[in-house]
Amino acid sequence: MMKSKRLRVAGALALLWATGVRGALAAPAEEPPKPVPSDAEVLVRPGDRVTVTAEALRFGDAYSGVRITSPAFAADGVFRRDDSRLHAVATVSCTADPGSYQVRFGTPPHAGTGAEINRLWGTVMVAPADQAQRAECERQVAARPAESMEERYPAGTTWPASPWDVRSVPAGGELEAKDGLEMGSDGMVELSSPGFTEPVVLHGDKLVSAVVRIRCDAPPGLYVVHWNEQGRPAKEWARYRVTPAAPDCNAAASSSHGAQGEAWKPWAGGTAGVLAAGGIVTGLWLLKRKYRQA
Repeated sequence: MMKSKRLRVAGALALLWATGVRGALAAPAEEPPKPVPSDAEVLVRPGDRVTVTAEALRFGDAYSGVRITSPAFAADGVFRRDDSRLHAVATVSCTADPGSYQVRFGTPPHAGTGAEINRLWGTVMVAPADQAQRAECERQVAARPAESMEERYPAGTTWPASPWDVRSVPAGGELEAKDGLEMGSDGMVELSSPGFTEPVVLHGDKLVSAVVRIRCDAPPGLYVVHWNEQGRPAKEWARYRVTPAAPDCNAAASSSHGAQGEAWKPWAGGTAGVLAAGGIVTGLWLLKRKYRQA
């Protein structure tokens, strides 16, 4: 009885020790960004990530691409669309002095000749930090991945609604591209991408469009669409994400480039089948003849 009790205690202690070791070795989880509400002040530390969220189409100066600026930030945040909301994430600089700093909306780069955007949103209060804390801040910030630039628009929205409007499409699938931003002319713009079966030309009257088809053998991942307009340099125009192909997707048939090493395969397969069938028939005929002569 005593032996059984000692075994149970030893097992519990071993489990507790293992759990403690795993907990000690596990990397601390990244804290989510601190929300900065409108007309409010938020206490932050150097290295903290903060986020500004606004309803899309509610404010005339809040839309995709608008910058979120502050002297306390290491770099501007940028509004990205997430369905009906806009989110911008920024990091408090590791060298920011203690004190209160304004957070404002700023005009996006290459915004043209429209009215400048400069609206106060809220403030952040940066807490004091010593030299060791600032050094640790620099280490942690350097190890972080870059903030995602991808956007998600409501269902039914024309693609691309912005250059970072990333739609998912299976390899072998289709997307309809429509131009409502660049004002492309009928037949003057070609869209190209490594994931397309072939480049396509935009056609239309007031709104040009084209259906793009994705190669079945396109590896999953993020792809860029290039806008190739006659007489102008090519530029990045849109993005899409390829997901795995359906089991019945025919890569050889959908591949635009028709690499000869791929193109011959269906023909070679058919020939091999004919030769194999011929060999079987010949073998049966010889076997039948042998039995007749026996």
